[in-house]
Parts: sequence; C-alpha cells; structure tokens
Amino acid sequence: MRVHILLSAIGDYMPKYQQPGIKPHQALADEIIRTAKAVWEARQPSESTVRFLQKMPAKHGSHFRFLEVTQKDENTLLVSGGRRQ
Repeated sequence: MRVHILLSAIGDYMPKYQQPGIKPHQALADEIIRTAKAVWEARQPSESTVRFLQKMPAKHGSHFRFLEVTQKDENTLLVSGGRRQ
C-alpha cells in the first residue's frame, strides 16, 4: 500500500531550499510512512480516520505533532496534519 504525506503534515519542517542529492528529512518521511501503515492496520473496522503522535525534529527539546491517516483509495493512504481546533 502506498502512503502519500500531504504538505500540511510536514511542510513547516522542510527546508525552503534543498541541495541536490541531500535529503535530510527522508528519515522522518520513512518513519511517518511506517507508522501510518501500522496504525492503519491496527484500526477498528468502523474507523475511517486514525490519528497518531509523531516525534518531529527539534533543535532544542522534543516536539510532537498529531497526524491523521485516511484512505484515499484501495491502494493509497493519505497522511495529513490532522484536525485544527
């Protein structure tokens, strides 16, 4: 199953300009994809959306963010920045 991470989920953590060949945030994207697949498989059958807590990179201390997983079609999951309240 493919996982698409929407810009709303991690856009403010991505650098504005990236050097070719260097992907410092690839590890974060890989971790989000693994976690999204795991929580989607563990959801209750009646749930169409699942939230999970993701540790985000921080220069000082720790930072966490809730992300949401929904199913786009039978082969694709979408990860978004979650609900704003």
